[in-house]
Amino acid sequence: MDKEAIIQVSSVSKYYGANRAVEKVSFKVNEGEIFGIIGQHGAGKTTLLEMLMGIRMPEQGSIQIYGQDVVLDAERLKEDIGIHLQSTSLVDKMNVREAMELFQGFYKRKNDLDLIIEQFGLSPYSNKLVKRLSGGWRQRTALAIALVNDPKIIFLDEPTTGLDSQAKRDYWSLLALLKQQGKTIVVASHDMEEIQRYCSRVCVMRKGELMACANPTTLIAQLPGGGMTMEAVYMHHAVEMKGRVSV
Repeated sequence: MDKEAIIQVSSVSKYYGANRAVEKVSFKVNEGEIFGIIGQHGAGKTTLLEMLMGIRMPEQGSIQIYGQDVVLDAERLKEDIGIHLQSTSLVDKMNVREAMELFQGFYKRKNDLDLIIEQFGLSPYSNKLVKRLSGGWRQRTALAIALVNDPKIIFLDEPTTGLDSQAKRDYWSLLALLKQQGKTIVVASHDMEEIQRYCSRVCVMRKGELMACANPTTLIAQLPGGGMTMEAVYMHHAVEMKGRVSV
C-alpha cells in the first residue's frame, strides 16, 4: 500500500515575463520516499524546488505540504522543511559547528548537533572553517545544516555536482540513512545513475512541463525500443518528447 502523500502539487505554473519556467505541473510525493526531479538546464527544476520550499510563489495552482499551503502557512511549515544550501558562501568564514548553530537559531525545533556531527563523520572538522573543507565535506556540512531543525522533508538541488565518485557514494549513503529514519527527500539531479539507483519515483521536466512521473523501473520499461537505463529515459522525455502528464 502506498504511503501517505505529504506533498501535493496541483496545476502549478510560474512565469518570468514571457519565460514559462513551470507550466501546469501536478504530482504528489509520498512520505518516506526519495523523489527525483530530472531535466535539462532551464527545464524548471530549480524553480519548482523553490516553489516547494515556499521561496517563490506560483502564479497559478497550489502546493500543499501536510495539507497546508506553502505560501499561506510558510511560517509553520518551515519547521518541517530542511534545505541543502546550493552555495556555502554565507558560512564560508565560519567553522562547521558555528554554521550549524547559526541556522539552528532560525527554528523553534532543535536537533542534537553533536549527534548530527557524529553521524556525518564531521567531528574532526567541527572547528574547521567551511571554506577550508574539500568539496565532499562541504556538501556533508550543507546537508548537516539542513538537519538542524530535525525536518521531516529535505529539499536538495544538485547536491553531488562536482564531487568525485567516492564522495558521491558517501553522500548518498547519508541520504539512505536519512530515508531509513523516515525522512522524505526531494532531489533534483543530473546524475542518472544516482537517480536510477536511489530514487523511489522520478518526474521528468522539459521546458517547464512535466513529461512523465513514475518509479525508475516503470519509466525504463515504458520506453519504446527497450531502453535499459534512466539515461535513455532522460533522452526520450527530457530532450526529445513533447506533451504533458499529470499524476
